[in-house]
Amino acid sequence: MLGVFARYGFGELIQHLRLGRFVPRWAKRRNRAPALTAAQRVRLICEELGPSFIKIGQILSTRPDLLPPDWIEELSRLQGRLPPIPFEDIERSLREAWGEEGWQRLLRFDREPLATASIAQVHRGMLPTGEEVAVKVRRPGIEEQVEVDLRILQRLAHLAGYYLPDIARHDPVRIAQEFSDSFRAELELSQEGRHLERFRENFRDRRDVTFPRVYWRYTSAEVLVTEFIHGPMALTRPERLDELGFDRHTLARTGARAFLKMIIQDGFFHADPHPSNVIFPRPDEVCLIDCGMVGRLRRDFREHLLDLLLALIHRDSDEAVAAFLEIGQPPADLNRDALLNDADRFIERYHGIPLEQLRLGEILTEFVRLVRDHNIVLPPDLALLAKALITVEGLGQVLDPEFDMVSEAEPYLVQLVRSRYRPERMAQWLWREVRSGEEEGRAVYRDFRSALRRMGQGTPIQLEMRHQARFEQELDRASNRIAFALVVAALIIGSAQLVQARAGPEVYGLPLFGLVGFGVATFFGLWLIVAIFRSWRM
Repeated sequence: MLGVFARYGFGELIQHLRLGRFVPRWAKRRNRAPALTAAQRVRLICEELGPSFIKIGQILSTRPDLLPPDWIEELSRLQGRLPPIPFEDIERSLREAWGEEGWQRLLRFDREPLATASIAQVHRGMLPTGEEVAVKVRRPGIEEQVEVDLRILQRLAHLAGYYLPDIARHDPVRIAQEFSDSFRAELELSQEGRHLERFRENFRDRRDVTFPRVYWRYTSAEVLVTEFIHGPMALTRPERLDELGFDRHTLARTGARAFLKMIIQDGFFHADPHPSNVIFPRPDEVCLIDCGMVGRLRRDFREHLLDLLLALIHRDSDEAVAAFLEIGQPPADLNRDALLNDADRFIERYHGIPLEQLRLGEILTEFVRLVRDHNIVLPPDLALLAKALITVEGLGQVLDPEFDMVSEAEPYLVQLVRSRYRPERMAQWLWREVRSGEEEGRAVYRDFRSALRRMGQGTPIQLEMRHQARFEQELDRASNRIAFALVVAALIIGSAQLVQARAGPEVYGLPLFGLVGFGVATFFGLWLIVAIFRSWRM
């Protein structure tokens, strides 16, 4: 693998990683693509290293928070660039999964694949009961190969984090772990079947959006059998769709509304809705296939995402930055003023553009890249969402040049904003806050009780007092004011008693000592009131 990197001109990077001793001399002297860009060379490396690295490249192409636009565009070309699996290997895998009897009972199984990808291959077949199915078969031996490649990737990530400061700030070890988890999840084809079942449940009340049925009797980790969907794909020429009688205007809006429902209402969305994964079974129906890659959005994440989208639409940089800081993890040395200035300049670029001409996916992607420059760590699902939004918007505009994603999103956003302030939602929020406060109070009580128990057992307890000098100063000030207040109160009470008893010499018919006492009490009382107001502490 290091030899392949060296042949494509990355020998210096290998030296920085302290791995130069493992590269053959002949590989160091050759550069197979001297005139190509770094992104193009990385794409060629992924193709040469095989399925695992092709899949890693495809995953990277969905992460605009990590890579610049030219890298995203180049790695997106990795779709479907593997030779087909020999039919003998496919047959052997199906015999192992179903047994000899199950394989023999198939009424039909096409030798030519419908699609070939880095993880699996799809063939058309027919079950003994007569249903036409799409049979997705995992590449033989890929699981073992992937585990080896992922261990290499994680090792390289550790070395990059140690030797390359510019890469270390992005936490390559965490990113490599995210890739590994995503890759392993896609390897298990039965997991894709569960995704399909969840989508079918979420859209059970919709007749215009469908997902293939899963045949669980034939499905396993190595094989996925689903209903075969007839109809043209979304990559079909618009003129051909018109000839077939399909309503492109309706299809564009149906697909967009389905995707918006996934992200805003369900929090579970198809992360790879490119045209070859979208089929039109009927002139007004959209079917999504290949649901191995999905994104998940928690309710609080969706709330912050709503704040972000509204802030971007309303061109409010302060709210946009605040929402992003709620979504991501800012570094300890974040320069918030610089981030706000960059956000202002970014939003100013869209000033004066009508809402119907805004492209939500592009705006969100560009803002993700802006935030990336400030080393804010973002959830990978946000990058998946930005890439998927761009794909859906692009597909909608191909089907209908007048398609407007903002107009389609507006009813969902308004509905979500209104749902925030429904009485039951407010009551739920209040109850959660009460429960949270109760839990925190219990935690404080448990800690206090534990401390008392340790003191009773003779265990020393260390207390750290921060700003102790200031605390002592404030305590002295408070004590002095209390003492002054007590003196003033005593003077008032004593003077009142002297006046009532008419003791001592009199002035204008009033006891002198009583008048002096009232005067001193008034002076000290006014002084105390002025001091309190000057410190703004009542």
